[in-house]
Amino acid sequence: MAISEQVRARVGAQAQNRCGYCRSLQMYVLGILEIDHIIPKAIGGTDEEENLWLACSLCNNYKVTQTDALDPVTQKHVKLFNPRTQQWSQNFAWSEDATEMIGLISGSGNYL
Repeated sequence: MAISEQVRARVGAQAQNRCGYCRSLQMYVLGILEIDHIIPKAIGGTDEEENLWLACSLCNNYKVTQTDALDPVTQKHVKLFNPRTQQWSQNFAWSEDATEMIGLISGSGNYL
């Protein structure tokens, strides 16, 4: 099923034309922000709007079909950040020089 232009427009507006993972604005990203399947279609995700968000190509290509990852602090597998249901600022921060995204230890157990 192709994702309609109306759904793409709504997802873009909901995401404020930012990547859901690194928060880069469309105007600062080389290329067009992509529609990301939060649960990838390759592992059973759907094209339903509640499973879609925006992602820059770097974040989307890094995520690929992952839905969890090894937490570098606890060494446990945790679910990846969900930009639809979680707040970025409660899970991440930028380094002082704004060159590194830092996962926050907040009990949420979610990291990119």
